[in-house]
Amino acid sequence: MKAALYYGVEDLRIEDRPVPEIGDNDILLKVNACAICGTDVKVFMHGYKNLKPPQIVGHEISGSVAEKGNNVKEFEIGDRVVVVPIVSCGECYYCRKGLTNLCVTFQQQTEAFGFYHPGGFAEYMVIPGKAIQRGNLIKVPENVSNKEAALAEPMACALNGEMIAGVGIGDHVLIVGAGPIGCMHISLAKTLGATKVIVSEISDKRLQLARQFGADYYINPEDEDLKKIVREITEGIGPTVIIIAAPSREAQKMSLEIAANRAHIDFFGGLPKGDSSVMLDSNLIHYKEIYIHGSSGSTATQIKKCLDLMHGKRVEGKRFISKTISLDELPRMMYEVQKGELLKIIVKS
Repeated sequence: MKAALYYGVEDLRIEDRPVPEIGDNDILLKVNACAICGTDVKVFMHGYKNLKPPQIVGHEISGSVAEKGNNVKEFEIGDRVVVVPIVSCGECYYCRKGLTNLCVTFQQQTEAFGFYHPGGFAEYMVIPGKAIQRGNLIKVPENVSNKEAALAEPMACALNGEMIAGVGIGDHVLIVGAGPIGCMHISLAKTLGATKVIVSEISDKRLQLARQFGADYYINPEDEDLKKIVREITEGIGPTVIIIAAPSREAQKMSLEIAANRAHIDFFGGLPKGDSSVMLDSNLIHYKEIYIHGSSGSTATQIKKCLDLMHGKRVEGKRFISKTISLDELPRMMYEVQKGELLKIIVKS
């Protein structure tokens, strides 16, 4: 089989590898589609502490059951599934609360597909029995395509942030950053009932791409006065939810100034490692009673919800797909993605 193996920074090789063998408790998955994540690009350009090369990368995966072990009863040959990338321990404090994205074991050793376990940039991959027992495979509804199904995981990360922020009917939501995840935030905020969705993005090309998702206002803060416009849009109140879907220190600081009283601010986009400190005005947090939180990853339940949203046409998954490529094109595409002129790229083996 063909597979994309990470050997080090800017060293991603397409190789022929044997189709992996499975045990009695495992599943052999035929990969139907695997989307490129921003994390994949970061790994390619800068490496990752818990990723030991060579490793098959890729974690936004949909596939079909090609073979199953004798003890596997939950799935049949041909079942289409989405892979939940985080293989949680199922035993720690957070797993017992259903917060598997915060699993202690996962955070310590990054036990996830594409990192600890071989990932989806390959023709086939093994789903070990442990992952099957943890609920890492979710069946795909009939009317959701393989390529759309691969988007359920990144969409669920956005949903996690919006659920923590409590986005709902009547909210005025400001989304900073109009990359693929920012665009998913637009669609989800509208679906969850936000009455005004405002997008701030410094790239005109990305703003143009984001217009298809139907936000109410699109602003380039380098050309317009964001604070003034947002104040006018919200009748002097400010956004009730702000989602920083970009690695921007300035956006994090600015969000406190324009937020409504009791607003929720989600630091969705992380800052560079070693340079992640931000000076925030604590008086603004105090007197405006602002809630500040982060969000990271997603759970199987949230991934299932995103499949259901696409199944019910509440969110049009295909709109997020800019291009479909072969495995052979993947190394070159890692550079192209960084230009910020595309949304999601789907790799088909």
